[in-house]
Amino acid sequence: METIGFIGMGRMGRPMAANLVAAGFSVRAWNRTRGKAPPGALECASPREAAEQSALVVTMLADDAAVEQVTFGPDGLIAGLRRGAIHVSMSTISVALSRKLREAHRAAGQGYVAAPVFGRPEAAQKRQLWIVCGGEQADLAACERLFGALGRGTFTVAEAPQANVVKLLGNFLIAATIESAGEATALAEKAGLDPRKMMEFFAGTMFASTVFTGYAARVATTDFEPAGFAMPLALKDMTLALQAGHEVRAPLPIASLLRDRLLAALARGRDGWDWAGLASVAREEAGLPPRRS
Repeated sequence: METIGFIGMGRMGRPMAANLVAAGFSVRAWNRTRGKAPPGALECASPREAAEQSALVVTMLADDAAVEQVTFGPDGLIAGLRRGAIHVSMSTISVALSRKLREAHRAAGQGYVAAPVFGRPEAAQKRQLWIVCGGEQADLAACERLFGALGRGTFTVAEAPQANVVKLLGNFLIAATIESAGEATALAEKAGLDPRKMMEFFAGTMFASTVFTGYAARVATTDFEPAGFAMPLALKDMTLALQAGHEVRAPLPIASLLRDRLLAALARGRDGWDWAGLASVAREEAGLPPRRS
């Protein structure tokens, strides 16, 4: 059995690791809080131990700080990976950190693949993730079985940091859809329309896409809890998108609006809401309560 290290047993990582076990991989798991590894995976004492004996090691963590913490240092995965083994970073991280990771692994004689994913926890459970991957061709080829066990398809780019750009832009487009749906349903409600029926019409006709269908329903019903993707993570991603734009001098004025909407929602204590809840700010600006009664 091919051995894979998996670091991060959160709402996304744990079902992904479980799918790798089910696919026949030998999984060496690590999480900051012990006892989270799925049945069949070996729980390790450190990221370094999870990386040892692994052909690939996956990181699925919340942010840049968490990825750096498990990658570098004497107990980090770089110290554990053998030469030629590959770090597969599936977290949503900054473009700058992706470049840093690529260079650090290159210096250690290791491979690096950026492979952030699109999909909520339920998609992770059902192996329905879309995976955006970038890196050296040989390293990408070595990841094919891994990707097949986790997702329904891949989109490949030439360089690892480019995969992180695609991921950030995808989340930007989803957030922009949520904001538009929030503004539209606020107007519909104030005009005496049933926003649920209106959004069902749009979702079944001119905007028939998975993103619109899923989030339009949440926004129309103001179904913001429980969170599949929480507001603080969305704020992190809009901030990273703006940083990526700043680096290459590509303005993202809508991303600036989305960041401010998310900050306004978080200032009202909505940390535990799904990021669809950023539509609550548009509702309040229209004189409506943040959620329908």
